[in-house]
Amino acid sequence: MSNHQKIRTSPQIASMANAASVRDKDDWSEAEFQRNLITLAHGLNYSCAHFRTVRVQRANGSVSYQTPVQADGAGFPDLVMVGHGRVIFVELKANKGRVRPEQETWINMLREGGATVFLWRPKQWEEIASLLGKWAKE
Repeated sequence: MSNHQKIRTSPQIASMANAASVRDKDDWSEAEFQRNLITLAHGLNYSCAHFRTVRVQRANGSVSYQTPVQADGAGFPDLVMVGHGRVIFVELKANKGRVRPEQETWINMLREGGATVFLWRPKQWEEIASLLGKWAKE
């Protein structure tokens, strides 16, 4: 049994949610939010997949960041979470972050296909932790 497959009790779930970060959730970057969410999800026995961007240096010396996916990957949600009989797609944004058109397209297409899709922000942390915890107990 891996570390994120241990059964957690309600007080442990609340403790993980409350101890996510010492920084105020209003100040969390998207990356910090993602790290905290993955930690919480693992504690609740969800598996998570995230596709990282990589630094690409062009022949002319300029640098860009790209996510190495093929086909229609632009805008694909940040996380795919699987556990407790559910598959969840999650787009993460900082509290003031904007959803790009290609992200909106993916969100809409996944929902139209019957998928469970969320757009989550750090200010929703308690609601997110409660929902994931509830599903983990079902």
